[in-house]
Amino acid sequence: MKKIVGLLIAVLCGTTLINAQDNGDFRFGFKFEPNVSWLNPKDKNLESTGSSLRFSYGLNADIMFAENYAFGTGLTVTSNGGEVTYLSEYNSDSGNYIVEKIRDYNNKYVEIPLTLKLRTNEIGYMTYWFQFGLGLGVNIDARANEEIEFKYQQIQGSTPDELIWSKEVSLPAKVTNDKEPIGNDVRTFRTALIIGAGVEYSLSGSTAIIGGITFNNGFSNVLKKDGIRKTDTGEPIFEDGEPKSFDLKAISNHLGLTIGILF
Repeated sequence: MKKIVGLLIAVLCGTTLINAQDNGDFRFGFKFEPNVSWLNPKDKNLESTGSSLRFSYGLNADIMFAENYAFGTGLTVTSNGGEVTYLSEYNSDSGNYIVEKIRDYNNKYVEIPLTLKLRTNEIGYMTYWFQFGLGLGVNIDARANEEIEFKYQQIQGSTPDELIWSKEVSLPAKVTNDKEPIGNDVRTFRTALIIGAGVEYSLSGSTAIIGGITFNNGFSNVLKKDGIRKTDTGEPIFEDGEPKSFDLKAISNHLGLTIGILF
């Protein structure tokens, strides 16, 4: 379903760009954007433990409505993520566990930027630009590299009907999963603030090489599911014998180096 929505967005964006090219002053190009991305948790029980190297690529377009002003849009396949650590329940054939999960997210979105772009007059061969606006994204893939360390196991208590959590048992060894599909753990839609600045170097006519820095600051929570609340020392908090849960909440950000060409 996510991929179908992404395809519909791509078709809609492509149609918009073709109409713009037919009806106005229009510049079209391609870009590639390696980035450093990270997750910013919105709950103290979820910790950010590292950034990740990701990349974006796609089509970009400037629809000029004045000499130095343009509406910037396009279609970008954006990858971002970051590493977080939290406690979680883990159920398997061998039993129920409380684990510490270290997860490095790699989320991929089809994003349509809707920005205002300000451009200087050409100085020599250089034109300087600044843009800001919104990014509207649909998740099309989500994977994670994760490490799972077992902390507690649920065992039978002093009576047949009593179940308790114990760490005084033989626990399994750490588990690692690479490129684990986690589509059900990530929200479908993502919104972001886009701020960027850079230069165009004129090659010939309207053709130019572009370079710049872009900050993509997420607005919306990108995670789903829940984790287990913990004390300041990292131990799970129990309530009536059961681990106390919280909702996973984090926004995703990335800082990218934009490289491309405009025609």
